[in-house]
Amino acid sequence: MSTARRDEILLHAAQLFCERGVAGTTVRDIADAVGILSGSLYHYFGSKDAIALEIVVTFLDDLNERYEATTDPALSARERLSQMVAQSFAAAADHPFATEIYQNEGWLSAQPAESRIATSVARAHDFWRSAIGLGVAEGELRDDIDPEHFHRMIRESVWSTVRLSRPTLRESAEQLRHELITVFLDGFASPGAARPAAGPRRPVAPVAADVGSADRAVAGADAGADDLAELRRDLRELKDAVRALQRGREG
Repeated sequence: MSTARRDEILLHAAQLFCERGVAGTTVRDIADAVGILSGSLYHYFGSKDAIALEIVVTFLDDLNERYEATTDPALSARERLSQMVAQSFAAAADHPFATEIYQNEGWLSAQPAESRIATSVARAHDFWRSAIGLGVAEGELRDDIDPEHFHRMIRESVWSTVRLSRPTLRESAEQLRHELITVFLDGFASPGAARPAAGPRRPVAPVAADVGSADRAVAGADAGADDLAELRRDLRELKDAVRALQRGREG
């Protein structure tokens, strides 16, 4: 079985799934894009769903390998988070469309806990939690910000940025990494600006197993209505800030 042909099928299918959805794409569509007969495609994959699963799992496996490389104990929390953002962008550039397919296809994010997708997503989340926890424990990150809220916000901003910047992601990745890390770890206020007093810490429900989609993560949480509304506002503001930074750079 040709590995090159298999990879070609995955690439063309990923683009079609991203544009039309899995349900809106036929096996014939994929075969035509690759330049093979529909029947020949079944020599490589058993179904459209199997192709979609392979696209997402391959991306997640690569992403986790890249995250594993950031766990050098000599790195500070800031350095580790910065490298994780950079590796996220690099993985997304090497696997175009995978994150959007995962976000758009609810059945992919609703796989059983023991499935390859669910376990890979959980592992990716653990890398973020570990880096953030290290920073809080060593006093590098503030302890008055709930680390689970921070985990959601920075992760969601990374994958929203991937979606917004996909056409130029490879070229703009370094600048986008700098902007995200600066906003999240230094803030957008000028160095001399007065900071508001820190508020009380509140417990937060465990984050949903998801690479993206803040709406799904928030909907799955058991926090009260006020916490959910506040988190949605925070996420919208952060995404607006990232978009504004990107527009300013392009203007």
